[in-house]
Amino acid sequence: MTEENTASSLSTELPQATVCKKKSISLIWVVPLAALIIGIGLAYNTMMAKGPTVTITFASVEGVEAGKTKVKYKDVEIGKVTNVELAEDFKRVRVTVSLVKEADAYMTNHTSFWIVRPRLSGGNVTGLGTLLSGAYIAVDPGKGETSQYEFTGLEIPPVVTGGTPGKLFTLKALELGSLDYGSPIYYRGITVGQVVGYNLQKGGKGVDVTIFIKEPYDTYVKDSSRFWLASGVDLTMDANGVSVDTASMVSLLIGGITLNNPDYMQGTPVADAGDIFQLYPTRDAAMTRQFAQKEYFLLKFNQSVRGLTIGAPVEFKGFPVGRVVDVGIEFDWTKKQVLVPVRIEIESERLRKIAAETGTDTTEAMLNLLVEQGLRGQLRTGNLLTGKLFVALDFFSKVSPAKVVVQNGITEIPTTATPIEELTSNMTALLEKLQKIPMKEIGNNAIETLQGIKKASNKLEKLADSDELRLTFQRARQTMEEANSLLSKDSTTIVELQRALREMSEAARAVRSLADQLERHPESLIRGKEAR
Repeated sequence: MTEENTASSLSTELPQATVCKKKSISLIWVVPLAALIIGIGLAYNTMMAKGPTVTITFASVEGVEAGKTKVKYKDVEIGKVTNVELAEDFKRVRVTVSLVKEADAYMTNHTSFWIVRPRLSGGNVTGLGTLLSGAYIAVDPGKGETSQYEFTGLEIPPVVTGGTPGKLFTLKALELGSLDYGSPIYYRGITVGQVVGYNLQKGGKGVDVTIFIKEPYDTYVKDSSRFWLASGVDLTMDANGVSVDTASMVSLLIGGITLNNPDYMQGTPVADAGDIFQLYPTRDAAMTRQFAQKEYFLLKFNQSVRGLTIGAPVEFKGFPVGRVVDVGIEFDWTKKQVLVPVRIEIESERLRKIAAETGTDTTEAMLNLLVEQGLRGQLRTGNLLTGKLFVALDFFSKVSPAKVVVQNGITEIPTTATPIEELTSNMTALLEKLQKIPMKEIGNNAIETLQGIKKASNKLEKLADSDELRLTFQRARQTMEEANSLLSKDSTTIVELQRALREMSEAARAVRSLADQLERHPESLIRGKEAR
């Protein structure tokens, strides 16, 4: 057998192998693939965990730095400042803040931000921790219906943050006084709240003060509650002596407000949050019963009103019924004298009560009836130390007849002078009349008349034949000589009369000087006249 046959036989007997190409992934791609998967997962988690980004504008951002300054709520970090830049108009600073995801639900139109720094306000020191840790941005989250991511930061931190139990109220006052953010509010000597804000009223005629009363003290604020300024010392001098009243030493330094409820108004309901009250300057003004409706009247005085100020009380028979609202000056061309018109404000409810008692229907009819009975307005000194005057409405028995005058819709009530003013006027009039008496001429005429009578008696005496007629003429002559001696320029009677007139003149001048001194310085009755 040949070699070719042998090879053919072997190839026929042995199995034949089949060659196949196998697909596989190289291990070199495992690492990048795993890194890609992990990166996608981290990016997804980061995106899912990322919170909102908000923008806050401030007037100044002293101590705030991008990447360092934190955002905190209740001293817990909830975000960080990522960027600080000036606004387009260069008037404010824009701060970009990145917050945690949980804060997204609280970014509403009720949310507020402010920068925490060391601050002294209302007697309270806040932000001392930032001396070491640096300033941070605080947030007061609020739940609202509208989501918001751009805010205007508060320049003054809120005294009370959202969620604090209590109620907010508004007090209306003419002036702020010494009140400030954080000024305390007292009820029976206990601090029950504080001032949280204030702003000018529209038109600038007053101030609205926002206060916060915390629980459970907010239930003591009733619809009839009274608020007054407790910043200062209330000095009272009455029949019981001298008393000094103040809420606390803190209120002396930083101001404060006192809350109280009048005893004559019991059972009134608890006030609702947001109710508006009047802030009175003193306790007496607050606790005095108030009436809403006012009527205005005019009184004209022809005397000095030094010491009469706007706000001075108006009293009827010693009972307060109103106050002075304006003091002017005018010239009466018919009488050629200067008048001082004083406009007063009287509570209508009190007038209606008086009118009902007099049986009249209108205020004018009631005033006419009272004026006929002697009602007049008069200036009186209310305080000898300060010299302040007030307007008194009272009845006088010896006054000239007068009527109520209504001109241009303004009712004018007649007035009368003060007792010392009337005394001075009467003494001045008497002095002027005495000075007009021609005492010298009267004496000279009397002397001439007596001398003529004496000459006539001498002639009759020479013509008389009877002793009785002669004796009669002698007696008449003696009488005339005595009268002549009595009325002569150097006689004791004339000298005494002239001295009496001079003393009366000096007394009148002294009374006028005393009246002027008391009018200018009524406190001199107690302190005495100051040495010059």
